[in-house]
Amino acid sequence: MLFKPKENLNEKKIIDHMRCLGIDMISEAGSGHPGIVLDAAPILYSLYGKHMKINPDDDKWINRDRFVLSAGHGSALLYSALYMAGYHLELEDLKQFRKLSSITPGHPEYGVTPGVDMSTGPLGQGFASAVGMAIAEEYLRNYYHQKNLDIIDYRTYVLCGDGDLMEGISYEAASLAGTLKLNRLIVLYDCNHVCLDGSTDQVFTENIFQRFTALNWNVFLVNDGEDIASIDQAIEQAKSSVDKPNIIVVQTTIGKYSKNQGTNKVHGTPLDKEDISSIKDKLGVRDIPFTVSNDVIVNFQEMIHTRCDEVYQKDQKMREKLDDEVKKELEKLEKLDFSLDHLDFDYEIPESQAEAPRVTSGKILSSLAKNNPFLLGGSADLSSSTKAYLEGLGDFSSSNRLGRNIFFGVREHAMGAILNGMALSGLHPFASTFLTFSDYLKPAIRMSALMNLGVTYIFTHDSLSIGEDGPTHQPVEQLVSLRAIPNLTVLRPSDANEIIGSYKYIMSNQTGPTALILSRNTVPIKESTSIHDVARGGYIVRKERKNLSAIIIASGEEVDIALEAASRLEEKGYDIRVISMPSIELWHKQDEKYREELLPLGVKTFVIEASSSYSWYEFVYNDKYLINMNTFGASASKKDLYQTFGFDIDSVVTKIENLLK
Repeated sequence: MLFKPKENLNEKKIIDHMRCLGIDMISEAGSGHPGIVLDAAPILYSLYGKHMKINPDDDKWINRDRFVLSAGHGSALLYSALYMAGYHLELEDLKQFRKLSSITPGHPEYGVTPGVDMSTGPLGQGFASAVGMAIAEEYLRNYYHQKNLDIIDYRTYVLCGDGDLMEGISYEAASLAGTLKLNRLIVLYDCNHVCLDGSTDQVFTENIFQRFTALNWNVFLVNDGEDIASIDQAIEQAKSSVDKPNIIVVQTTIGKYSKNQGTNKVHGTPLDKEDISSIKDKLGVRDIPFTVSNDVIVNFQEMIHTRCDEVYQKDQKMREKLDDEVKKELEKLEKLDFSLDHLDFDYEIPESQAEAPRVTSGKILSSLAKNNPFLLGGSADLSSSTKAYLEGLGDFSSSNRLGRNIFFGVREHAMGAILNGMALSGLHPFASTFLTFSDYLKPAIRMSALMNLGVTYIFTHDSLSIGEDGPTHQPVEQLVSLRAIPNLTVLRPSDANEIIGSYKYIMSNQTGPTALILSRNTVPIKESTSIHDVARGGYIVRKERKNLSAIIIASGEEVDIALEAASRLEEKGYDIRVISMPSIELWHKQDEKYREELLPLGVKTFVIEASSSYSWYEFVYNDKYLINMNTFGASASKKDLYQTFGFDIDSVVTKIENLLK
């Protein structure tokens, strides 16, 4: 659908001041991306001034419209818009753009700048997380509607660029959004045909209209990015959609009004002073840095207040009449408090006293979800294998917005980013796949950690022991790569007791993401493992009898190898302590006294884990004391693999004994 031009000079004045503040910020910092500031300002003006339901004095309002700057390099434009809209930013904050400890960092950061709904920068992440926000809105709106409460009703807006749509994650996310008919998702595509290295003609020539039409989206075209009336009309059309997500293709000229407009020279390099002066002269803005007319700001803010104040006040009055339970729910959602209210669950130990950790996890997760309505999630087409499925709680779909299980399809990267969007909406989401495929989610996991979001990642089939599927499915380096992510807690429990302890930690912990690493294989449920001590990261599961000869540290199913090896070594006269260490991160949070009691200096310490040795060097004297996996595996039975790579009991005992002699 094509919209034709119409111009309003008063609106243009607001837009031009927004532009000039943005390029002043970049000039002051000596760093930034002026191209998008100059070409996309009309889009930001239209969204904030004429469409988005917001309250700059309450930027955590649960029923506000969300905005995601997926093209996060355009942060100067966003900060300019937020300042002019009346969010709690001062002109001095704009002058500190990209400087240490400022609230205007180089790319938008959630929790740093008032009005920023998500940390963005890695292209495509914002687009995909916005799909998660739209899923959350659908679920929450329908959840409260079934209680005869109409208290959630908002839209999610995105500004993306060519780079976002080149990234594969955006295709994954758009495909799922179309399948789920997320009609309250509105993407505005700043289509300027330029990327950092040059024209997109070199790398990106697909037909966007046909692509998104095929994905079951509404597609709108605005031929001239300076035409505010057409942008406004397109957004109105998108807001009326009832069964499809929406993308508005806005044809813009990158670096509009610059001497280098339309070229990559204006993409990521500050403008020179002569160019800035020329632009301001063309726009009729005074050539003084950070000068903005008070009338312009007043007019812009009046537009917002006229549209939104009554809606906000009505919303607040309605909230005052809600019962205490609903009020508490809404407060937790607004604060992104990810702790669950009910941590009691039903779990019966099997008569066999053995169970696969993935199976135990599925039972506990389903039990927890029954009393916690904001626990949702799914898998990347692997719920039958990972067992991360909430029994009896339905499947989220275009016809069932209350289903608690989300089928992400084979879209791991988008799945992780979608979870971030759900978490940014206050939900406690989970996702599952095989550990070796965690690599597909790594950028999204990093964003979870950066934003301190309570996302639970469940990774099963966690070691060489999965056997015949071979090296493509046998994780080696994945554990250490996850442990290397700051603010991510990695938990690798050894049995049902430790899984229960893991979930108690995860679901009572309000902040930060967790990776729960689970075996596919049946393991014995041990009397010596502890639910409580999982939160300590490491604890003793086998105490020495009298005189400590050595310590073995292990995690996951390798704890059973360590325990059996210790028993065999005892027969040979060695007194062995075994420590289960489900989480190195939690171990490091313990006080020094506790850690020294468990790992006294001067005692030979060994580590057994069927993954990379790089996690474990701090615990041992040298690499001879490490029993790890530093090569790819092979397709064979578990027994043959263990014998080949040195994880069978005989090999482990022999290696430890030789070093103890």
